[in-house]
This record gives sequence, C-alpha cells and structure tokens, in this order.
Amino acid sequence: MEKRRVVVTGMGVVAPNGIGIENFWDSLVHGRSGVRKITHFDASSYPCQIAAEVPDFNPTDYMDFKTAKRLSRYSQFALAAAQMALEDSEIDLSREDPFKIGVFIGTAIGGGDISEHLHTVFMEKGIKRIPPYAVFSISTHCASGAISCAFSLKGPNNTVSAGCNSGLDACCLAYNSIQIGKADTILVGAGEAPITPYIFGVFCASGYLSRCNDDPKRAVKPYDIESDGLVLGEGGAVIILEELTHAKRRNAKIYGEVLGYGATNDGYDLFGVNTDSTAAAMCFREALISSQLEPKDIDYINAHGNGYQEYDICETEAIKDTLGEIAYQIPISTLKPITGQSLSPTGIYQIIACLLSIRDGIVLPTINLLNPHPKCDLNYVPNRSIKKDIAIAAMNAHGFGGRHTVLIVGKYSEKNCM
Repeated sequence: MEKRRVVVTGMGVVAPNGIGIENFWDSLVHGRSGVRKITHFDASSYPCQIAAEVPDFNPTDYMDFKTAKRLSRYSQFALAAAQMALEDSEIDLSREDPFKIGVFIGTAIGGGDISEHLHTVFMEKGIKRIPPYAVFSISTHCASGAISCAFSLKGPNNTVSAGCNSGLDACCLAYNSIQIGKADTILVGAGEAPITPYIFGVFCASGYLSRCNDDPKRAVKPYDIESDGLVLGEGGAVIILEELTHAKRRNAKIYGEVLGYGATNDGYDLFGVNTDSTAAAMCFREALISSQLEPKDIDYINAHGNGYQEYDICETEAIKDTLGEIAYQIPISTLKPITGQSLSPTGIYQIIACLLSIRDGIVLPTINLLNPHPKCDLNYVPNRSIKKDIAIAAMNAHGFGGRHTVLIVGKYSEKNCM
C-alpha cells in the first residue's frame, strides 16, 4: 500500500522572540534575540540570571479566564499556539470528522510551574487550599487534553516527553499516524515553562547554563570558542499536519511536506554528553533513507546548536560523518541564540523556521558567532541571513540521555518524491 503523503497546512507560535508567525519569523531573519534578564522571579543569587522569557503574553487573549486559571503556563502556551495554527490553516472544524483529527503535544517538564506553586501553597496553608483541578493541571498530558477539549477533537491524543527532542518526536509520531490512516489531521506541538525558581535552579546546578549575565543578547554563542553554555527558554508552538488528499480537497494552503525522519540513542550515559558522534550520524542517515534522499539533496540544515561546546562539536562531527565533503557546502544555522533552549518547543520552532525558509528563500543566521571553534568548521552562516533557494531542509535535535532526532521537510510539489 502506498504511504499517504503528509503536509503542513497551519502554524502558530508563542516564542520569546515573537508571538505569531510573522513576528517570530521577522525576528529570526534579522537576528533579534529574545534572551534577557529574568523577570519571572528574583534570580540575583543564581549563577545564571538570564533566560528567554515570553514577554507580553496574556492567556485570556486566547481562552477564557476560567480555563487560563486552571492551566499551567506551558499548557496556556500550547493552547494559544493551537488556536493560531487552526486559524492559519482555515480548516472548518464543523465540516470535519472529529474522530479523524488528533492532538500530539511534546513537553519535557509539563506543569512543573504550577506544581512548584501548589507545593508552596500546600506547605504554607495545607491540603484544603489545593484546588480540585490541580491533579490535571500539573500533568504532562494537560496540554494535549486541553487542546482536544477546546476544539472538540476526538481523534488520537498523545503526549510525548523526551526532553529537548519532544517536539520533533511528537511530529515524527504524528507523521506515522497519518501515514497509516489513524487520522487525517493532527495538531502537533509543544509547550514548556521552566523559568521558575526551583526548575531554573535545577538547570543552574547542572552546570549547563551560560553565566554571561552582563550581556544577555550575546550570551548564547553556538560553535564559538568562547561559548560557555546554553540559556533556558520557554514558549509553545503548534503546526497542523494533514494528509495531502484531505488538504487538497479543502484547497488548503500548503507550507511544505514532511519527508521522513530518523531517531537513535547513544545508549551511553544518562547524565553526560557522548563525544562519539556515531549514534547522531546514524540518526541523520536514517532520516535520509526514510526520505529516500541523498546527502546532495539537502539544501539547508537547522541545527541543534545550543551553545554547550561538547554538544556543538559532536553535532558538527555527526553532520560531517553523514554528509562527507558535501557538509562543507551546506548552510547550517541554529535558532538557540534567539529563542534560547526552550526544550520541547524548539523542535516545532525549527519546523516552522525551515518551512518559512523554504517559502521565502532565506537561510537564517547563527548570531553571536565571532570566533568559530576549530572543531566546528562548517558553514554556520554567522550573524546575517542569506538568500538561497531551498527545496529540502533537515533539522536536528539532541537531548539529555543521548537522544537524537532528525526530521526532513521539503517544498511541496505534485510529484511524489517518495
């Protein structure tokens, strides 16, 4: 049986560098960072005092007050992005079979923000002050459930929790579900809200965070010899995946097509970074095989590039191992200096960025790259975006526990390249 083709027909984003697709995109193209001093709490005693917070987000612009009050911040982000994506897709839900529309949401931490708050309430005021809805609000599956309830969607509903890979992994699983006919349309997204006193403190204790507190906009420096770590971010993003025939039947706008993916694990160390790039390279090869592509077909790579040197070096080696000499010809860039390391939403940010790069023929810059590390010797498009026709783009995610995911998307054409 011929596999069903899967396209992207809608997008929504709530990010530190912009709310809404065009605001987000303009910031990426012009290299405007969303990293700033932390305002969510007093971080003056923390070794890292900067983060990529989402400014000016009012959840009641996207949901009623009662719903907003019951949802954690990560779920608010995801629900707001879902509404934007549905509006962008112009899908008429009243004419659709609700059992053929699913929701797949990724999150690394889930409702950790509300758990932290309610723990304080519990310790200070006792169990009677814990609201009955808290049991759902704190859960990792809150966002996927909230989106399904908000729009009466009754198809497959899944939550993916795989650290930094959660967003891309959710897309891979949704892609499979549509291919085998479990759904015609799936809202795929992610949400994260880790900028809280305790959760942020845990990340500080890990030693992964940058300490460039005096210059937040320049703090994240992927592939640079002076890079001293990553910066945590928050946000949410959702895309609409749709089976091609279904999308064409309703004359949907098509941003691009999902072509294939790869997924592997180092199987090495739950807490450390494996400097051996073998598993990361195998992941990229699997994505090429899945997409029926060769290295020469890749026009652009939106890389993980989080600013932690061991990750950046390993990723560079994996790209070279997979693509060979062609790797030096392909423009590569990362969003992290602009969006921060927002964990699960980062993968959805990458998908959106790649599809808009294909639409507009623009390769995004890697800002803050002034002195490349000798082992990071590829074309990382430093500091300024460039014009380039892009037909096929790949994106990478590498996470704690040795996880690797590569997703490949392409410009839509009537000819089935699969």
